[in-house]
Amino acid sequence: MGFILIHLLAIGTLLNAWLVSSAQIGDNNNKLDWQTWGPYRPNLYFGVRPQIPETLLMGLIWASGDDRNRLVDTLRDTCEQEDGVKGYGWTTYDPRVGGSQIIHDQQLQIDLTTEFVKSEDGHGWSVRVTGTPRPGAPATTKTTLIFHVALEGMAGSTSKSKSLYCEHLNKGTGHSLAFGASCHGQDPKLGPFDLVISTDSRDNIIHRTAVKSSDVPEDKIWQAKSVFSDLLKNDDSQDSRKVVPSSNTGAGNIHFVHYNFIGAFSATFNYRNAPNVTRLDELRTSFPSRVDKVFPRSSVFHEDKYAVFAQGLLSNLLGGLGFFHGDSRVAAKEPEFEETEPDFWMKEKAAMSRASVTTTEPTSLLSFTPSRSVFPRGFLWDEGFHLLPVIEWDLDLAVSVIRSWFKQMDGEGWIAREQILGPEVRNKVPPQFQTQYPHHANPPTMLALVLPALLKKVTRPSSYFGHPSKYLANEEAGKALIKELYPLFDRHFSWFRRTQAGDLNAWPRPDDHVLVESYRWRGRTPKHTLTSGLDDYPRANPPHPGELHVDALAWVGASSRALMQAAQALGDKNAADVHREQMEAVQHNMDVLHWDENTNAYCDATIVGHDASAQFQHVCHQGYVSLFPLLMGLMKADHPHLPAVLDLLSDPHKLWSRQGLRSLSSEDHGYRKDEDYWRGAVWMNINVLAVQRLRAVGLEGHQRPPTAIQERALTLAAELRDRVVKTVYRNYQQTGFAWEQYDDKTGKGRHSRAFTGWTACVIMLMGLEFTRGQAMEDVIEQVFEDLSRDMGVSTSTPFILLAAVLFVVLFRRKLMGVIASVVEYWQARSAGRGARGRYDAVELNDRKP
Repeated sequence: MGFILIHLLAIGTLLNAWLVSSAQIGDNNNKLDWQTWGPYRPNLYFGVRPQIPETLLMGLIWASGDDRNRLVDTLRDTCEQEDGVKGYGWTTYDPRVGGSQIIHDQQLQIDLTTEFVKSEDGHGWSVRVTGTPRPGAPATTKTTLIFHVALEGMAGSTSKSKSLYCEHLNKGTGHSLAFGASCHGQDPKLGPFDLVISTDSRDNIIHRTAVKSSDVPEDKIWQAKSVFSDLLKNDDSQDSRKVVPSSNTGAGNIHFVHYNFIGAFSATFNYRNAPNVTRLDELRTSFPSRVDKVFPRSSVFHEDKYAVFAQGLLSNLLGGLGFFHGDSRVAAKEPEFEETEPDFWMKEKAAMSRASVTTTEPTSLLSFTPSRSVFPRGFLWDEGFHLLPVIEWDLDLAVSVIRSWFKQMDGEGWIAREQILGPEVRNKVPPQFQTQYPHHANPPTMLALVLPALLKKVTRPSSYFGHPSKYLANEEAGKALIKELYPLFDRHFSWFRRTQAGDLNAWPRPDDHVLVESYRWRGRTPKHTLTSGLDDYPRANPPHPGELHVDALAWVGASSRALMQAAQALGDKNAADVHREQMEAVQHNMDVLHWDENTNAYCDATIVGHDASAQFQHVCHQGYVSLFPLLMGLMKADHPHLPAVLDLLSDPHKLWSRQGLRSLSSEDHGYRKDEDYWRGAVWMNINVLAVQRLRAVGLEGHQRPPTAIQERALTLAAELRDRVVKTVYRNYQQTGFAWEQYDDKTGKGRHSRAFTGWTACVIMLMGLEFTRGQAMEDVIEQVFEDLSRDMGVSTSTPFILLAAVLFVVLFRRKLMGVIASVVEYWQARSAGRGARGRYDAVELNDRKP
């Protein structure tokens, strides 16, 4: 047996080395230049810029080409909720290459396709825009197409280091029409560059092509639609039928190239050398299989329609990546922000109105966005969810985003929960929400969710099949990354614990509580707790400085566990022990401070009465808050309260619905009342966590037969997975969009459309297996956790052993499949998972309330 084990260890080590060397070889030919350019202006239907501030901005406008007045009234530039555009989104997109986006403009009866592709060296790019009249549209449909390009930092400057000059590309014979434009620019950061705009639809051009050059103030340079509208209004012609303005070529900091087409058309914008268009063809061919390998689909979702769905969700999540640069507004600290008085929210409101507001120095942020039309900016707690699929797809890109976010952190560890950088972003935010406050937190998803996912990739022989990553080239590279990021995560964690701590000394508390680890969200009002991320979810009313919040405590518990694991990976036993003690104290206080015997649920707590009559009291609004101990992985399969939590979760009179888990029990008096935002609607970020945690409970304890509660957890996980995926799919099929939330009764999408932020996380559920014998990756995970917990060893110590275990497990069923996959990985520099899981959902009884 020992002889066999030695050979298995050797083979496992060789297998791991083979995979690692594949990733390393792939990375040598993949410099980070590919990140420089991209459609990093997600607030526009199509807009390109580099990850370099104060340089080039490019975008696309279209409108009706019938007459001047209608053109002005129908200009499309920024993504909007209601502008006649029926649907838009990326069908294929990979930030390393490019992709295709389709826009269905029902009002203007035209469908547009934008095809964006980068050159292999990352320095050049091209976009081809194709217009096709919609079915039933007249053959004479007229469309105005306008490319706009601007160079920041030129306004008011006499320096010759920045310049941008545009002119007609050439002139046709016979009709004296200009068919395009060429621009020549100079920028200290970009160097010299050329732009070429052209069309091969010359027969479909009406009127003529205009090139309009202008100089505008710096605060107008991002307002292309407004600037162009003003140029039209100031045009010499008084004829409203004149659609194309007179040309005014030359130097300027903003330029417009204006086409007017009849029928179908296409036009191309090239930056520097035109990329090889075959790159986009290759992406279209390879993208579906790569998505299937990184995010496999179980037999429940084997149909091709679900493949297209998964590709669309991933593409739109990745296509929502933005680069933002600018100043932000931060309020100075005030004593009232400590929130220690009984009526603190009223005094805080007054303090917020008088607090001095500082405009910070400009900073840059690379971030994914929840919704291109409504929330085209960075949100701290959303970003943790966004990064979960991205880590699977492209680890290096995810690390770039993580680093960028931590550059927003101040010396104390505070990160503004909304990143409202510069006037373009502020334009989408109501004035009352533009100022950020240094005592306001947000759920620490970077700590609780992203750090464990990152650790899993860089310190364990896990099934990563995304783009080859330099952080997986060898064990040292991964450890160096964790060593770099750990102090940043830890500083943010310390700030959260310090500023959001609950007061366990000044108010009555249950016996047996630990005198640390209790938390409450600052920034409370009677109707909102915006800082919790759950906005209008009912809490104690009126608020009280002695409140304690279940979800805040649970986030700290999950964060301390993640930091414990990171410290173990770095071999820092002292730090690991500190975080272990924090996690254990959280688990203890969760049951002592928040478990309510009357409702059999976890509840917030408050103080009622005054002075000597003050009493500790639970505030029970059963819903997502009640599930947070489970959602954050703080409940094991043998936890005494787990059966009650599963009862609540699966009760159709409370949280269970055909669409997924309701945010608030249908029996709560606040259900679907007032704003009805987090008061009953189904939110997919929480449902994704619920599926993952239920499944983890069900698969726990690989070495023993499952208990009845584990079998129940697996059944619930499987059924919930099917419901939430199909809810998102149905809406995607019917409307072309993922949505911010879903109606718990009808399943229809609600609030923001094109919300392909955390809703896209459902793609991580489609390949899950729910039979203990099939979920092999989770067996490896459990072995790792057992070793780390029971033996106190570093996460890197059992590396070779785990590789061997992985080999043994896979050898039992499909050794040949593994070998074939490894060969494919070697050849294509990316590997795929084995055969899809086979699971048929167990249908639960749906009793209507």
